[in-house]
Amino acid sequence: MASPTRFPAGVSTQAIGSTLGQFPLPDPTDISLDFEDFFQYVAADFTVTNTTSHQTIGLVVGNGGVISTVGGGSSVTSDIGAIQNNPLNFNIATNTTTATAPPTQVAWFYTAFKATTAANDQLLVGIASSIAALTPTDGIYFNKAAGSTAITFVVRKGSASLAATAYSTATTTVATLVSGTYIKLGWYYDGRGNIDVFVNDVKVCSVDVGISTGTTAATFPNATNMGAGFGCKAAATAPTTADMIVDFMLSAQTRAY
Repeated sequence: MASPTRFPAGVSTQAIGSTLGQFPLPDPTDISLDFEDFFQYVAADFTVTNTTSHQTIGLVVGNGGVISTVGGGSSVTSDIGAIQNNPLNFNIATNTTTATAPPTQVAWFYTAFKATTAANDQLLVGIASSIAALTPTDGIYFNKAAGSTAITFVVRKGSASLAATAYSTATTTVATLVSGTYIKLGWYYDGRGNIDVFVNDVKVCSVDVGISTGTTAATFPNATNMGAGFGCKAAATAPTTADMIVDFMLSAQTRAY
């Protein structure tokens, strides 16, 4: 490991003369950050879904804090195990949607997860108004259908999803899940009407939610209370093997006053 760069006086992100101008660290109040690394899991901090109590949701052995939802021997088709932040702490303002105007609010989401058998079950992770049924009416999230290994990126509001034509790839499919292998997924909203989507820290597409028209897409979930979460729904083909193992979830947004 290389020797770190040293700044004995600290590093500031604030202007000289401001309240935190002499604060020796980056201003932690600029961004609302929720980083769930799962060194601990307190069920009361989340809205927990366990449709028939067949899913076990809790911490498992793993480097850096790992949580899972996994079906036991009595698991049946359509069992759901999911958790979501409670209260919902994410709300994207109605932002500027032109390329040249300064953004009014910027947002991020980042996660890493895996499944023992990639094609078996429906998996969902991201921010949404509710993931209890794994069919959010509003959200910006990643979804994998049962019986498939294709991961899609969904932008949705009022039960209507953004059309694939808004994606630079002209398809909502952004990645392929491999059995027993962690995948890192994330997105960055620039506050001007564009979302960049990342897979294993590589940008795979851009999604236009208004930057080309100057009008926010009706399917972009701005001004909507949402929360980060994940969930697994057992597939009819192999209900006893339903599982999803999550290493971390990060959701963040700049403050908009």
